[in-house]
Amino acid sequence: MPRQSWTDERLDDRFDRLEAEMDQRFARVESEMDQRFSRVEGEMRTGFQRVDGEIRELRGAIKEVDSGLRAEIKEGNAELRAEIATLSTQFAALNQTVIRVAFGFAAALVAGVLFNLL
Repeated sequence: MPRQSWTDERLDDRFDRLEAEMDQRFARVESEMDQRFSRVEGEMRTGFQRVDGEIRELRGAIKEVDSGLRAEIKEGNAELRAEIATLSTQFAALNQTVIRVAFGFAAALVAGVLFNLL
């Protein structure tokens, strides 16, 4: 079998067939990649929508807890203020009692000194 020589035309034909085959393969790979990317994008959108929904639910729960907590704090604040006012009144009364006792002792001391002098 004689060996064929490679002519420019044969080389051009061979490269044209290779180029066409490569173009077909690249087109197929590109199509597959587009399909896969579309699938992944769909999955991501679904996942993000789920996460967004969960975040909305979490925000709602936080708002509920926040409003309840604020009400409890206000109620506790009012109770503390009432207790502080009561303690303030009691301290004022105690202060008056201490002052009266001190004046009483001072008066008794002065009376005792005067009584001893006379």
